[in-house]
Amino acid sequence: MTSSRIRVAVAVVCALLLLAGVRSSAAAEGSASPVTVSLLGGVHVLNQNDTALPDHFINIPLAGAVGYDFTPNWGVEGEFSWLIPVKTSVDLGTGGSQDVKSPDVLSYQANVIGRLPVSGTPWAPYLTAGLGAVTFLSTTDGERYPQLTDSQTAFAVNFGAGTTYGFGSRWAVRADFRELVAFPSDGTQGLSSPSGADPIWMERVTVGAGYRF
Repeated sequence: MTSSRIRVAVAVVCALLLLAGVRSSAAAEGSASPVTVSLLGGVHVLNQNDTALPDHFINIPLAGAVGYDFTPNWGVEGEFSWLIPVKTSVDLGTGGSQDVKSPDVLSYQANVIGRLPVSGTPWAPYLTAGLGAVTFLSTTDGERYPQLTDSQTAFAVNFGAGTTYGFGSRWAVRADFRELVAFPSDGTQGLSSPSGADPIWMERVTVGAGYRF
């Protein structure tokens, strides 16, 4: 698992370094600012994980992102999201099925975005990938699983795709699909077993609005 983390991290860092070598041409596009702000919400699923999570937990993500475009095709984006748990019926093994929630989760990611605007239309599909961390907030509520006496932070990567549809020069509607993978360390309280810790895979679908300053 450690070697997989290293390979993923190296690949993303190489992409970031490659992007850093691209000279900005945003000024050539006119007076429009290269800075965008997005707000999104939707559905987030925490998949079953043998060392931490049973079945599939459903969360409601609230995400905010600030992006900077180096060119019409390449940019970077920083995102913060709060995953609000929803009570879900899950199989807890010997305890049978129970209605429980996951801990609240915070995610912070830095991404590279590659866009391919469709000429003559307001559509701008994109691919994105990046890295950061997720924090499972502490909770000892009997409705939460797993229960954590201390908040636990894990290295994480994400990748996905989406599109924007522009309305004028500033506003756009945005739809985004993201795969997020967290890598808790062996021995992490509540997120590992005596045999170690497996990656936690999560899928997110969001829609929202973007504004260019």
